[in-house]
Amino acid sequence: MTDRPQGWDFGAEGFEEGERCPQCASTDTVTYRYPEGFSELECRSCGFSTEAEAIGELTRYPGELREGRAQRPPVPLKKLEA
Repeated sequence: MTDRPQGWDFGAEGFEEGERCPQCASTDTVTYRYPEGFSELECRSCGFSTEAEAIGELTRYPGELREGRAQRPPVPLKKLEA
């Protein structure tokens, strides 16, 4: 039994279809197809991955505040009522 709801599938199936790598033109690649309808390509020769750019976008910034005031927002002084 799993902790996730029935019918959810987070895994991808990998296929060796011989698709050419856009970086090194090798055919030693794996295409991962997800049940959600998208796919990713990974090259075993050079390490290219189609998701590398998206992952880079997520890790590009150290998490600092880029706009606005650098101060913390004011703490609300209003009492909460149940």
